[in-house]
Amino acid sequence: MPTAKELFLDHVNGRSSDTSVTELRRTLTLAKMDALGEAHGVGATQLREIVPPLYEKIVVGTIQIAAHVGVGVGLALEAYDEAQRGVSLSMFSREIRNLMTETGVALRRRHANQIAKVIAEIEAQRLAWRHNHEFLSWLAFRRDDPRYAAKSRRERLNAFKVRERLLLSREAVSDLIGAPLSVALEGHDRFMLANRWRLPPNDETEIERYVWPLLSLQPAHVVRLEAARHELDIHGDSGAPPLMLDEVRARMLDGLKLQLAEALDDLPATGGGGLASHDY
Repeated sequence: MPTAKELFLDHVNGRSSDTSVTELRRTLTLAKMDALGEAHGVGATQLREIVPPLYEKIVVGTIQIAAHVGVGVGLALEAYDEAQRGVSLSMFSREIRNLMTETGVALRRRHANQIAKVIAEIEAQRLAWRHNHEFLSWLAFRRDDPRYAAKSRRERLNAFKVRERLLLSREAVSDLIGAPLSVALEGHDRFMLANRWRLPPNDETEIERYVWPLLSLQPAHVVRLEAARHELDIHGDSGAPPLMLDEVRARMLDGLKLQLAEALDDLPATGGGGLASHDY
Protein backbone atom coordinates (compact mmCIF):
# COMPACT_ATOMS: atom_id res chain seq x y z
CA MET A 1 0.00 0.00 0.00
CA PRO A 2 1.50 3.39 -0.98
CA THR A 3 2.37 5.98 1.63
CA ALA A 4 0.49 9.29 1.69
CA LYS A 5 3.43 10.99 -0.05
CA GLU A 6 3.61 8.31 -2.75
CA LEU A 7 -0.16 8.49 -3.30
CA PHE A 8 -0.05 12.28 -3.66
CA LEU A 9 2.87 12.19 -6.11
CA ASP A 10 1.23 9.44 -8.16
CA HIS A 11 -1.84 11.62 -8.62
CA VAL A 12 -0.13 14.97 -9.33
CA ASN A 13 2.36 13.32 -11.71
CA GLY A 14 -0.38 11.48 -13.61
CA ARG A 15 0.77 8.01 -12.62
CA SER A 16 -2.35 6.93 -10.76
CA SER A 17 -4.82 4.60 -12.43
CA ASP A 18 -7.65 5.84 -10.17
CA THR A 19 -9.61 7.88 -12.70
CA SER A 20 -12.39 8.54 -10.20
CA VAL A 21 -10.10 10.83 -8.17
CA THR A 22 -8.98 12.60 -11.35
CA GLU A 23 -12.60 13.27 -12.24
CA LEU A 24 -13.45 14.45 -8.72
CA ARG A 25 -10.51 16.88 -8.81
CA ARG A 26 -11.65 18.24 -12.16
CA THR A 27 -15.23 18.60 -10.93
CA LEU A 28 -14.08 20.44 -7.78
CA THR A 29 -11.98 22.89 -9.78
CA LEU A 30 -14.89 23.58 -12.14
CA ALA A 31 -17.20 24.12 -9.14
CA LYS A 32 -14.86 26.83 -7.85
CA MET A 33 -14.63 28.47 -11.26
CA ASP A 34 -18.43 28.40 -11.60
CA ALA A 35 -18.88 29.82 -8.11
CA LEU A 36 -16.50 32.71 -8.81
CA GLY A 37 -18.41 33.45 -12.00
CA GLU A 38 -21.85 33.26 -10.43
CA ALA A 39 -20.91 35.46 -7.47
CA HIS A 40 -19.21 38.19 -9.53
CA GLY A 41 -21.08 41.49 -9.47
CA VAL A 42 -24.05 40.09 -7.56
CA GLY A 43 -25.88 42.15 -4.90
CA ALA A 44 -25.86 41.32 -1.19
CA THR A 45 -29.39 39.89 -1.10
CA GLN A 46 -28.79 37.54 -4.00
CA LEU A 47 -25.41 36.51 -2.56
CA ARG A 48 -27.15 35.24 0.57
CA GLU A 49 -29.20 32.96 -1.66
CA ILE A 50 -26.50 31.62 -3.97
CA VAL A 51 -23.34 31.43 -1.81
CA PRO A 52 -24.40 28.74 0.75
CA PRO A 53 -25.24 26.05 -1.85
CA LEU A 54 -22.14 26.95 -3.89
CA TYR A 55 -19.87 26.65 -0.87
CA GLU A 56 -21.52 23.42 0.28
CA LYS A 57 -20.94 21.93 -3.17
CA ILE A 58 -17.25 22.83 -2.91
CA VAL A 59 -16.85 21.35 0.58
CA VAL A 60 -18.65 18.16 -0.47
CA GLY A 61 -16.23 17.90 -3.40
CA THR A 62 -13.30 18.11 -0.99
CA ILE A 63 -14.89 15.46 1.24
CA GLN A 64 -15.40 13.12 -1.73
CA ILE A 65 -11.73 13.33 -2.69
CA ALA A 66 -10.64 12.80 0.92
CA ALA A 67 -12.90 9.75 1.13
CA HIS A 68 -10.82 8.16 -1.63
CA VAL A 69 -7.27 9.20 -0.70
CA GLY A 70 -7.40 10.42 2.91
CA VAL A 71 -7.75 13.88 4.40
CA GLY A 72 -4.11 14.95 4.09
CA VAL A 73 -3.62 13.76 0.52
CA GLY A 74 -6.99 15.17 -0.51
CA LEU A 75 -6.19 18.63 0.84
CA ALA A 76 -2.72 18.54 -0.71
CA LEU A 77 -4.17 17.61 -4.12
CA GLU A 78 -6.72 20.39 -3.85
CA ALA A 79 -4.06 23.00 -2.98
CA TYR A 80 -1.89 21.89 -5.90
CA ASP A 81 -4.84 22.04 -8.29
CA GLU A 82 -5.75 25.53 -7.06
CA ALA A 83 -2.23 26.82 -7.64
CA GLN A 84 -2.03 25.18 -11.06
CA ARG A 85 -5.40 26.46 -12.27
CA GLY A 86 -5.34 29.81 -10.47
CA VAL A 87 -8.70 29.35 -8.75
CA SER A 88 -9.28 29.25 -4.99
CA LEU A 89 -11.69 30.23 -2.24
CA SER A 90 -9.07 32.86 -1.35
CA MET A 91 -10.11 34.75 -4.46
CA PHE A 92 -13.62 35.44 -3.19
CA SER A 93 -14.33 38.76 -1.48
CA ARG A 94 -14.42 38.97 2.30
CA GLU A 95 -18.18 39.52 2.15
CA ILE A 96 -18.66 36.25 0.29
CA ARG A 97 -16.25 34.36 2.56
CA ASN A 98 -18.23 35.62 5.58
CA LEU A 99 -21.32 33.95 4.10
CA MET A 100 -19.25 30.81 3.55
CA THR A 101 -18.26 30.89 7.23
CA GLU A 102 -21.92 30.85 8.27
CA THR A 103 -22.49 27.83 6.03
CA GLY A 104 -19.32 26.19 7.34
CA VAL A 105 -20.57 26.33 10.93
CA ALA A 106 -23.74 24.52 9.86
CA LEU A 107 -21.74 21.91 7.92
CA ARG A 108 -19.60 21.09 10.96
CA ARG A 109 -22.73 20.29 12.95
CA ARG A 110 -24.44 18.32 10.20
CA HIS A 111 -21.91 15.68 9.14
CA ALA A 112 -21.70 12.35 10.93
CA ASN A 113 -18.92 10.80 8.83
CA GLN A 114 -15.51 11.31 10.49
CA ILE A 115 -13.74 12.47 7.33
CA ALA A 116 -16.56 14.92 6.60
CA LYS A 117 -16.33 16.33 10.14
CA VAL A 118 -12.57 16.82 9.86
CA ILE A 119 -12.81 18.48 6.43
CA ALA A 120 -15.63 20.79 7.56
CA GLU A 121 -13.59 21.87 10.59
CA ILE A 122 -10.42 22.45 8.54
CA GLU A 123 -12.26 24.44 5.88
CA ALA A 124 -13.86 26.64 8.56
CA GLN A 125 -10.45 27.35 10.08
CA ARG A 126 -8.96 28.11 6.66
CA LEU A 127 -11.67 30.70 6.06
CA ALA A 128 -10.72 32.23 9.42
CA TRP A 129 -7.03 32.49 8.67
CA ARG A 130 -7.76 33.97 5.23
CA HIS A 131 -9.69 36.76 6.99
CA ASN A 132 -6.78 37.42 9.33
CA HIS A 133 -4.19 37.43 6.57
CA GLU A 134 -6.30 40.08 4.84
CA PHE A 135 -6.27 42.18 8.01
CA LEU A 136 -2.49 41.83 8.14
CA SER A 137 -2.21 42.92 4.52
CA TRP A 138 -4.52 45.86 5.13
CA LEU A 139 -2.90 47.15 8.32
CA ALA A 140 0.59 45.86 8.90
CA PHE A 141 2.66 47.01 5.95
CA ARG A 142 1.56 50.59 5.20
CA ARG A 143 4.89 52.13 6.23
CA ASP A 144 4.52 55.38 4.29
CA ASP A 145 0.75 55.72 4.03
CA PRO A 146 -0.28 58.98 5.77
CA ARG A 147 -3.85 57.68 6.18
CA TYR A 148 -2.76 54.91 8.55
CA ALA A 149 -0.50 55.99 11.41
CA ALA A 150 1.55 53.19 12.97
CA LYS A 151 -0.07 53.58 16.41
CA SER A 152 -3.55 53.40 14.89
CA ARG A 153 -2.66 50.29 12.89
CA ARG A 154 -1.31 48.53 15.98
CA GLU A 155 -4.45 49.43 17.93
CA ARG A 156 -6.64 48.01 15.17
CA LEU A 157 -4.62 44.78 15.02
CA ASN A 158 -5.16 44.39 18.76
CA ALA A 159 -8.85 45.27 18.50
CA PHE A 160 -9.41 42.68 15.77
CA LYS A 161 -7.43 40.12 17.84
CA VAL A 162 -5.64 39.14 14.64
CA ARG A 163 -2.74 37.37 16.34
CA GLU A 164 -4.91 35.36 18.72
CA ARG A 165 -7.38 34.31 16.03
CA LEU A 166 -4.70 33.39 13.52
CA LEU A 167 -2.81 31.28 16.05
CA LEU A 168 -6.01 29.52 17.16
CA SER A 169 -6.84 28.56 13.57
CA ARG A 170 -3.27 27.47 12.93
CA GLU A 171 -3.24 25.25 16.02
CA ALA A 172 -6.65 23.74 15.23
CA VAL A 173 -5.56 22.70 11.72
CA SER A 174 -2.16 21.50 12.95
CA ASP A 175 -3.87 19.20 15.44
CA LEU A 176 -5.86 17.57 12.64
CA ILE A 177 -3.30 17.25 9.83
CA GLY A 178 0.07 18.03 11.40
CA ALA A 179 2.09 21.25 11.47
CA PRO A 180 3.99 20.80 8.14
CA LEU A 181 0.83 20.39 6.05
CA SER A 182 -0.93 23.13 8.01
CA VAL A 183 1.95 25.51 7.21
CA ALA A 184 1.84 24.53 3.54
CA LEU A 185 -1.90 25.14 3.27
CA GLU A 186 -1.76 28.46 5.10
CA GLY A 187 1.07 29.74 2.90
CA HIS A 188 -0.83 28.65 -0.20
CA ASP A 189 -4.09 30.25 0.97
CA ARG A 190 -2.30 33.53 1.75
CA PHE A 191 -0.57 33.58 -1.63
CA MET A 192 -3.86 33.00 -3.47
CA LEU A 193 -5.67 35.86 -1.67
CA ALA A 194 -7.03 38.37 -4.16
CA ASN A 195 -6.51 41.19 -1.65
CA ARG A 196 -3.12 40.82 0.02
CA TRP A 197 0.03 42.82 0.62
CA ARG A 198 2.60 42.59 -2.17
CA LEU A 199 6.08 44.08 -2.27
CA PRO A 200 6.19 46.72 -5.00
CA PRO A 201 8.48 45.97 -7.97
CA ASN A 202 11.42 48.31 -7.31
CA ASP A 203 15.09 48.15 -6.36
CA GLU A 204 14.42 49.16 -2.76
CA THR A 205 12.26 46.11 -2.04
CA GLU A 206 14.44 43.66 -3.97
CA ILE A 207 16.49 42.93 -0.87
CA GLU A 208 13.32 42.38 1.17
CA ARG A 209 12.14 39.81 -1.36
CA TYR A 210 15.48 38.08 -0.82
CA VAL A 211 15.38 38.25 2.99
CA TRP A 212 11.73 37.54 3.91
CA PRO A 213 11.80 33.86 2.82
CA LEU A 214 15.06 33.30 4.73
CA LEU A 215 13.56 34.79 7.90
CA SER A 216 10.66 32.32 7.71
CA LEU A 217 13.09 29.74 9.23
CA GLN A 218 11.58 27.09 6.96
CA PRO A 219 13.46 24.25 5.22
CA ALA A 220 15.38 25.10 2.06
CA HIS A 221 12.69 23.86 -0.33
CA VAL A 222 10.07 26.07 1.37
CA VAL A 223 12.38 29.11 1.26
CA ARG A 224 12.81 28.56 -2.48
CA LEU A 225 9.04 28.25 -2.89
CA GLU A 226 8.43 31.57 -1.11
CA ALA A 227 11.15 33.20 -3.20
CA ALA A 228 9.43 31.94 -6.36
CA ARG A 229 6.11 33.37 -5.13
CA HIS A 230 7.71 36.79 -4.61
CA GLU A 231 9.31 36.53 -8.04
CA LEU A 232 5.99 35.65 -9.66
CA ASP A 233 4.39 38.70 -8.03
CA ILE A 234 7.14 40.99 -9.27
CA HIS A 235 7.10 39.67 -12.84
CA GLY A 236 3.31 39.84 -12.94
CA ASP A 237 3.23 43.43 -11.63
CA SER A 238 6.00 44.46 -14.01
CA GLY A 239 4.23 43.16 -17.11
CA ALA A 240 6.76 40.43 -17.88
CA PRO A 241 6.21 38.35 -21.05
CA PRO A 242 4.03 35.23 -20.71
CA LEU A 243 6.94 32.82 -21.23
CA MET A 244 8.82 34.31 -18.28
CA LEU A 245 5.70 34.09 -16.11
CA ASP A 246 5.19 30.47 -17.15
CA GLU A 247 8.77 29.61 -16.19
CA VAL A 248 8.48 31.15 -12.72
CA ARG A 249 5.02 29.62 -12.21
CA ALA A 250 6.41 26.18 -13.08
CA ARG A 251 9.15 26.61 -10.47
CA MET A 252 6.58 27.72 -7.92
CA LEU A 253 4.40 24.67 -8.65
CA ASP A 254 7.39 22.34 -8.33
CA GLY A 255 8.21 23.94 -4.98
CA LEU A 256 4.62 23.62 -3.77
CA LYS A 257 4.50 19.99 -4.90
CA LEU A 258 7.66 19.24 -2.92
CA GLN A 259 6.43 21.08 0.18
CA LEU A 260 3.10 19.27 0.15
CA ALA A 261 4.73 15.88 -0.49
CA GLU A 262 7.25 16.33 2.35
CA ALA A 263 4.46 17.48 4.69
CA LEU A 264 2.58 14.22 4.12
CA ASP A 265 5.33 12.33 5.96
CA ASP A 266 4.03 13.82 9.23
CA LEU A 267 0.29 13.18 9.18
CA PRO A 268 -1.51 12.33 12.44
CA ALA A 269 -4.24 9.68 12.37
CA THR A 270 -6.93 12.26 11.56
CA GLY A 271 -5.04 13.27 8.40
CA GLY A 272 -4.67 9.82 6.88
CA GLY A 273 -6.83 6.89 5.87
CA GLY A 274 -9.14 7.26 2.92
CA LEU A 275 -12.50 5.51 3.19
CA ALA A 276 -14.48 3.68 0.56
CA SER A 277 -17.67 4.93 2.21
CA HIS A 278 -19.62 7.79 0.65
CA ASP A 279 -21.64 8.69 3.76
CA TYR A 280 -21.47 12.46 3.44
